[in-house]
Amino acid sequence: MMNSLPLVDLDTVPRFARNRLDPAEPAPSPWARRRVETTCRDPCAELTTVPELLLLSRWLNAVPDFLATRAPANATIGFIPTASSIYPDPAWVDLDRTTLHDQGFSTVDLDLESLTPPQLEQALHSVDAVFVSGGNVFHLLGVLRRTGTDHPLADAITRGLPYLGASAGAAIVGSDIQPLGLLDDPAEALPLDSTVGLGFVDGVVVPHADGLVGGIGRVNAVERAFGATHRLLLLRDDQALLVSGDTSVVVPG
Repeated sequence: MMNSLPLVDLDTVPRFARNRLDPAEPAPSPWARRRVETTCRDPCAELTTVPELLLLSRWLNAVPDFLATRAPANATIGFIPTASSIYPDPAWVDLDRTTLHDQGFSTVDLDLESLTPPQLEQALHSVDAVFVSGGNVFHLLGVLRRTGTDHPLADAITRGLPYLGASAGAAIVGSDIQPLGLLDDPAEALPLDSTVGLGFVDGVVVPHADGLVGGIGRVNAVERAFGATHRLLLLRDDQALLVSGDTSVVVPG
């Protein structure tokens, strides 16, 4: 069972995720700053929840074990398909939704392009976990920023709502998505003012690092172009990154 694995610092598992510290890192995410402010607002208060995230490259095999101690049985998962809304036939989204149903969960779709921030906040309070599916990470970040739905999503993660992210959904919670412009086409999305991610993970989550999706050449290009300047967290399609607060471990995905 995945939950029996000890959480360890990701730097202790370089075989699974190559970490490179950026000597001139991009500006920290505002959500990372918000977490610090939250813990410091009352010196006598202690947070009872920490961010709980499962970041998946492709497959969802690790989801049941992750949710087993973090959500009720037969949990209802808020399903955000926004990253793929620019594509005519995103079969992977249907596969992810069907897989979650086959695992015993129910889902309710949450369309970030049609929800206001208060509506998303209310919706996230009515589900047991949130799942953000794959697609174009630049489109996903752009929608979050333009609609302001990045605020309630980040708030929900901060208060401990279990977060499941696949591919683009995994990458969006990292520190920056700029290096992923060699995997996803930024031109398919509206221009961004900033590529800074939500900042719940200290590094750039690079899914499909085994090259089974898109080819290994593009992954190698990311390493060559950004390996010296960014902390790259490479995830194969059969792996997932489990994050609990400030600790993380790579597990079978």
